[in-house]
This record gives sequence, structure tokens and C-alpha cells, in this order.
Amino acid sequence: MVSVIMATYNRADTLPRAIESVLRQTCGDWELLIVDDGSSDATQEVLQRFRDSRIHVYHHVQNKGMHAAKNTGLDNIAGEWFTTLDADDEIVPEALEVLLACAERTGADAITCNCVDTSTGRFSGVGPTADGWLTPEATAKSRGDFWGLTRTSLLGGLRFDERVPNHQAPVWIKINRKARRYYIHRALQIIHTEGADRITTASRTHDLSRKVDTYFYIGQDSEYLRELRRVDRSEYRRLVLRVRAARLLRPLLGVRSRRSSGPTEAD
Repeated sequence: MVSVIMATYNRADTLPRAIESVLRQTCGDWELLIVDDGSSDATQEVLQRFRDSRIHVYHHVQNKGMHAAKNTGLDNIAGEWFTTLDADDEIVPEALEVLLACAERTGADAITCNCVDTSTGRFSGVGPTADGWLTPEATAKSRGDFWGLTRTSLLGGLRFDERVPNHQAPVWIKINRKARRYYIHRALQIIHTEGADRITTASRTHDLSRKVDTYFYIGQDSEYLRELRRVDRSEYRRLVLRVRAARLLRPLLGVRSRRSSGPTEAD
């Protein structure tokens, strides 16, 4: 079984497309965990239209942010494998079947594939150019958007830091220390970038206070920083500079709580 986690916040317009892409999978042994992160649009009405017993819906009364929503999904997965799917994207019908077949063929416990960007029609991930095994170093140095499946046993108690919006690298770098990751040079996910309000766009417009808090909390994860230094020294140096700047600026800006910063995208 594959557990697909879909965190959503005010995505009633794109949510049906994402859900239907899971329903169309040629592999039917999955569960879809949808976490509604305090949506105020027609998300509830949309969800009521889907009656498949494999779909499980969880609700946050208030918006808690993307990482909190995904953590709710991670806390409830039952599958041997897990993945996440944003509520404004979709996967091709054979996606799960192809990834699981690769795992059976290679013995990998983590499978990565590429994605196609709807704005360019090109791969969204930059790095590997052919099927093959990925080292932690090669994985860390890849850029852009990739997708895939990971054995749930590799996750353990790892969860996304809810104080740090949109920075998921610490979890994946820790998983990759022990994962046997294989890459398929195919686009099995479709990333819709034609909208103007995607989470990737919003993350670039966060105010200075939120950015300072983000790098301050990243700097507290010494395990992540040690592993990042080992697998990608250039990214480590860049990140450390930002962490040091955040430590200097934070007392000047004052401590800003997440609760006071307003709603955040959860998909």
C-alpha cells in the first residue's frame, strides 16, 4: 500500500484535479490522506463529492501551515510506502505502478522521478540525466522539483519543523543517510505553475521577520547542518551565512510568533 499525503489550504479550484489523478492510478492499492488546513473557501463542499473508502480526510480548525498539515498526514499513514502530492498538482495514471515496479526490480527503498512543469513543458528537476542509483551527495546537489516514493520505515519519528515554512530539506537529508535511492528519468508528476499564487511564489515574498525566524530555527538543527556539510559543502556555507545573519538580526526585530503572522499556504 502507498499512503499519499495531500495538504490543502483554500485550493477548492484545483483540489478535484489532484484527487482525481490519484483515483485514476493503474495501481489501486493506495490510501489518500487529505489534510484540510483550515480552509475558508469551498474545500469542504469539494471533499464531500469524493466517496471512495480509500480517501481519509483530516481537518485543522485553524490554519497551521504546510508543515503542520503534512505532519498530520505523516502521523496517520498506514502504507509501506508514502509520498506527498500538492493540491494544485497531479500525477500521471501509471505513476505509482511504475515506481513500485522499479522498487521491486532494483530493491531500492526510495524511488525518485522527475516532474514536468506546465509553464515550460520541461523537466522541473535538474541533476541526474539517466536512470540509476543516487548517492546522498548527488541527491543533495540536485535542484528543482522531483517526486517519488519512500519506504515508511525510513521515516521513523522524523517530522517537518512547523516553525520553518517550506524548508523540507532537513527531513529528506536525514532519510537519505540510510536510504537506497534509485532515480527514474521520467516525469510522473505534473507541476502546475501557470497560477500566480503558488506556494513557491509566496515563499519568496515572506517578510524579513519571517525569513529571519526561518533561518534562526534551521540553525538549531545541528544534525541537519552536519549532514548538509558532508553532502553539499557549498549549500552548507550559503546556509550558515544566512543562519548567522538571522542570529544577529532576530534580537533587533523582536521575536515574532507564527500565530501572529497570519494564514500560510499548506500545499
